[in-house]
Amino acid sequence: MTRIPRLPGEELLEGRVTHVRDGDTIEIGATPIRLASLDCAELDTAKGQRAKQRMQKLVAGNHLHCRLQGRQSYDREVGNCQLPDGRDIGAIMIRENYCDRFW
Repeated sequence: MTRIPRLPGEELLEGRVTHVRDGDTIEIGATPIRLASLDCAELDTAKGQRAKQRMQKLVAGNHLHCRLQGRQSYDREVGNCQLPDGRDIGAIMIRENYCDRFW
């Protein structure tokens, strides 16, 4: 796992996904990341379970590049993450109707 400081409050985090908590929260190493602008159903719903399963398939074994925004939501860093091919995982989840955009 690599952390690279950027603009004030912004940081890049690169590494392999170690855990998927739910459709909009992953962990890289010991760092939990809440995906910015993404709102997925809670795990106690069928839609929430489907979102988590899709996220697991999407990121399994992948090395992600995440831009952390320098703010937190509970115990999680907030940021956007991309697959090695450059695709944004939040945008994929929205486009495939697993989650909604959060403003």
